[in-house]
Amino acid sequence: MHTDPELLALLALGDPFGGDEERDHVASCRACAGELAELTRVVELAREAGSLTLAEPSPRVWSGVQEGLDARRAEAARDRRAYARLAPVLEPWSKASGEAQLATDAEGRRLLEVSLHAELPHGGVRQAWLVHRDDPAQRQTLGILDGPHGLWTVEQAIDLEQFPFLEISQQSIGSTQHSGQTIVRGELLPV
Repeated sequence: MHTDPELLALLALGDPFGGDEERDHVASCRACAGELAELTRVVELAREAGSLTLAEPSPRVWSGVQEGLDARRAEAARDRRAYARLAPVLEPWSKASGEAQLATDAEGRRLLEVSLHAELPHGGVRQAWLVHRDDPAQRQTLGILDGPHGLWTVEQAIDLEQFPFLEISQQSIGSTQHSGQTIVRGELLPV
């Protein structure tokens, strides 16, 4: 289980947020330690930039901030269960990345939300799949991404211990089989 990106940001700012177990994980995990080092460097650069004089925001800005906070509170009401960092698989998409979050809503449904960051061809569609741990030929289709985003309900009958890998593939329109053109892939890890 990797450390939550928000916790890493707080640690980079010097906030002692989180427990000993999380800090020990960051110290021993190359991926999390690397991400913390990058965030810490950003904080250092921002602090080196010096102080800025900021104008008082308008009431319209404060209203937008309040709306954002309200939306964030509503989002936090969902129970986050798993997270995946999606990495490129094939050379044409070597700069692609993405992330996925699995949460449970108030009705107990498992919701998987995906964001894909990639320069993709205009033709075709992007399809999301859950892939079996031991047999990559076994896949569960989730659906088509709407541009760079996707949101699906994952049926309770799908065992995520057996199907923990999420793939996004480039597909021909109308194709129902996996094309073999995987853009990004990552493992859903409990949070």
